[in-house]
Amino acid sequence: MRFAAYLRNLSMGLALASFAVAGAASAQADQNAQASDPSTQSASAHAWSLVGVNARLVGSIDTESAKQGETVRAKLDGSVKTADGLKLDRGTELIGTVERVEPSANGSPSQLTLDFTTAQLKGGKQIPVKVTLLGAFPSDADTLAAYGVDTIGSAPRHVDSQARIDQESGVLNHIALKSSVQAQNSGTFTKKDGNLKLQPGTFLQIGIAPANSGNISSGV
Repeated sequence: MRFAAYLRNLSMGLALASFAVAGAASAQADQNAQASDPSTQSASAHAWSLVGVNARLVGSIDTESAKQGETVRAKLDGSVKTADGLKLDRGTELIGTVERVEPSANGSPSQLTLDFTTAQLKGGKQIPVKVTLLGAFPSDADTLAAYGVDTIGSAPRHVDSQARIDQESGVLNHIALKSSVQAQNSGTFTKKDGNLKLQPGTFLQIGIAPANSGNISSGV
């Protein structure tokens, strides 16, 4: 998938087609995985109303040195109003943690799972949030230009509560991204060979909502 086409789809809101729930066989596989993974069980009943916005990673994260529980931060690259009316201004800081890290050993794959859980507003007020990563793109203009792209497009205005994202490794320096709105974490980055590193300023397209806005559809 070419980078430019990927961005156009996101900016037009059409990327959700690539995020759609897979066929019956894949759905059954996901259900089996959720049944054995407690991290997805409580989230699976939520009908999240996520809205999209662009952000940038603050600092770098490297699987060679990152530790589980380490704090990670990103800043909104634009203003956004959530589905229930909460306004998050440009520059709002998202605070999260490294939920899981698997460094590479002698060229083996590496993996990094992040979970952004708090929005820090101007003035210091903190609000619990639900964040799902929708896409990740190179931080520097030269790399973007290599794909024929000048700027990152707008994130989708609405993210389906059953959306699952599978971004190919060719979009971000051989680093792939997988996430699901129904997962409790924000997303997982993987690299097939060697340690992965997310550079400062890495563009992140996210879906966000206040953490208490997920409606429980199962009545639990």
